[in-house]
Amino acid sequence: MDQNIKKNTSITKFDVKGRTLYVKVLWKQNNHDLFHIKIFDGEISWSGKFTNDVAKKYRERFEESEEQYIKQVKKNLKGRDHSGFTYDFTLNPDDDNTATFTWKKKFQDSMHGLALLVHGSVQVYRDTAQESKDLLLDFLIEENKELRNVIHDLNGKNDVIDSDLKKCKAELEKFVDIKSSLETSLYGKFVQLLNAKKRRIQVMEGGLQKFSNVLATNQ
Repeated sequence: MDQNIKKNTSITKFDVKGRTLYVKVLWKQNNHDLFHIKIFDGEISWSGKFTNDVAKKYRERFEESEEQYIKQVKKNLKGRDHSGFTYDFTLNPDDDNTATFTWKKKFQDSMHGLALLVHGSVQVYRDTAQESKDLLLDFLIEENKELRNVIHDLNGKNDVIDSDLKKCKAELEKFVDIKSSLETSLYGKFVQLLNAKKRRIQVMEGGLQKFSNVLATNQ
């Protein structure tokens, strides 16, 4: 499978009114479509598209910007936390080959309490050639392999970082020891120099005192 397709594909499980749906979404975000969707309902699979024109209709209802709406839709369809939304999957009573997948946003109404407003819906069509949920399993297995490879690479990089960190720590400790030794050495030399200057001053002071005494005697 193309790496770009893998990157832009999500698979999410939804429990809708007692039935389990597996929803596979390919995020397109081109000039025409926001995403393509495939729904696995038992042994039946359905396919559809969510166009940018339809997305615009719904986001204008909620007064959301294009960026805000897309971000919210992605969160709804690929996230694990669906607490702020409810989902519905309805078969067309007049056509067994079409159905509608809908997500509704919950909000508090001051008069009626909890209310629901359709945040988006996509019409899907029964696949002529039914696709097995085994395809989902294959996709998830492949994705799991890639994640394992990523984890392996990260562990390898982490080992290198740990090794570099230990080397830096050892070098820092060595530097601290050298600094401490150097400070001790410099301090010792400074004390020696200071003592030498003190002795020299004392000698000079002694000589000056003798010279003063000689002058006093001659006078």
